[in-house]
Amino acid sequence: MKATVIINPTAGRGRALRLLPQVEKTLVESGQDFTVRVSQSPEDPPRLAREAIAAGAQMIVAGGGDGTSQMVAGALVGSQTILGILPLGRGNDFARGLGIPKDPLAACRILTEGTIREIDIGHVGQDKIYLNMAGAGFDGEATSRANRLPIKGAFAYFLSVFLTLISFRPVTFTLEHDRGTWKGKAMMIGVANSTTYGGGMRLAPDAKVDDGLFDLVIIKEVGKLEFVRVFPRVYQGTHILHPAVEVLRTTCVQMACSAPFDLYADGDRMAPLPLGLEVVPRALRVMTPPQKAASFS
Repeated sequence: MKATVIINPTAGRGRALRLLPQVEKTLVESGQDFTVRVSQSPEDPPRLAREAIAAGAQMIVAGGGDGTSQMVAGALVGSQTILGILPLGRGNDFARGLGIPKDPLAACRILTEGTIREIDIGHVGQDKIYLNMAGAGFDGEATSRANRLPIKGAFAYFLSVFLTLISFRPVTFTLEHDRGTWKGKAMMIGVANSTTYGGGMRLAPDAKVDDGLFDLVIIKEVGKLEFVRVFPRVYQGTHILHPAVEVLRTTCVQMACSAPFDLYADGDRMAPLPLGLEVVPRALRVMTPPQKAASFS
């Protein structure tokens, strides 16, 4: 199979670039036809992906974090070209949900020994997509703060949660979904295609990437002490048993808010609310481990 690997050199605070020689050696030893390209700007991954497809590549491999996978996938949606993933970022939640090993060299073997599966994507507004998780409210504010912290990784998000909590106030959300309308005060709204985000938080533990549905996670207004008490449960996914948490399944959601919040998806800012989000079923072909992960139906 002819493949192009697109490396984001800034992913994982330079980890992607440091591991590049080992990645290239592992790919060469596989005997497959791999070409490696290093992006130079945020605009490069989708452009390099389109160029590789035009040159006959059958698989485009995103070497970076969730954001890199999202950018590359945007050029592949609706085509027969396969997305491969080398988890070189700080969170790698999308790769985790698919069962791809966090060790990039072990993940290289999936590119040649894996199974191709079709997954859903999330469509936002007019022309944006995401793969893993979108959110607004407390989630978006914490993500924004985490992106500005000098430290990176799961601990950066964990710390930003508690820093954000100091000044955050619940706001009123209006959510139009398949079964009607939900309106009320909430801490945050998550629109999940897969299970985890923020470096391993299982916000939507039962989400499936191929069921044609979002898991719409509503975390309603709670006191700060209760939030702190319950928050650690998100790492096991047991927070959904709390009475302030509601999970709905829907093919689309129109989200509006009483505060000027932005929607964040796959760790990056998307656009300000209000926004519409819609599932595009099985729109992307992805190389995954032979053994099906729990996030598949």
